[in-house]
Amino acid sequence: GALEYASSHRQSVTRWAIVIVLAILLSGGGYWYYAHQKSVRRQDLGAALSVVDTPVGPANDYGKTFPTEDAKRKAALQALSGVVAKYSGSNAGLIAQYYRGTLEAQAGDAKTAETDLHAVANSDSEVAPLARIALAQVYLDQKKTAEAQSLLRAIVNSPTSLVSKAQAQILLAKADESVNPTESKNILKSIDKSDQGRPAVSRATDQLSSQLAK
Repeated sequence: GALEYASSHRQSVTRWAIVIVLAILLSGGGYWYYAHQKSVRRQDLGAALSVVDTPVGPANDYGKTFPTEDAKRKAALQALSGVVAKYSGSNAGLIAQYYRGTLEAQAGDAKTAETDLHAVANSDSEVAPLARIALAQVYLDQKKTAEAQSLLRAIVNSPTSLVSKAQAQILLAKADESVNPTESKNILKSIDKSDQGRPAVSRATDQLSSQLAK
């Protein structure tokens, strides 16, 4: 479901990002050059994301591993930064920048994460909606509730295939939980009945409703 997708989107977005469909240019000769450039970008992005997906654990005969999470994060940040620098402003560069921002946030580097995620969130990249969700979480971690709410309300008003209206409503209700529990309850009640029928949305709604009832 959409909620499960966004809460654990790393692997699925990796697969999605690697198979980006090539845009068809109007000029024949220009198309082949552009397609080649896109292919190279996709390969470079895929290589960087494979570092993000590399497991942590003891060395084995089945594939590469990292000895620690810290070692993996450093390697991933280096690989992603290479793509960001090489393809700055392109879709591949923005996807890499989104991942870099999430890793920075996980490492507690909120200021750098905010810079990266803000850049992607305000772009035309397909991953921009996910960057807005991640940026909202960074704001919440910094107690910038108003900024997080503003981002989430914008997603509620303009949902996408990656972030549904119901998912954004649940996240907004969660953001409102501690500062305005009444509003949080109202948001949950306003979720469309058809969306509430989806198992992931239903579970998240029920869980948050139970918390608000305590």
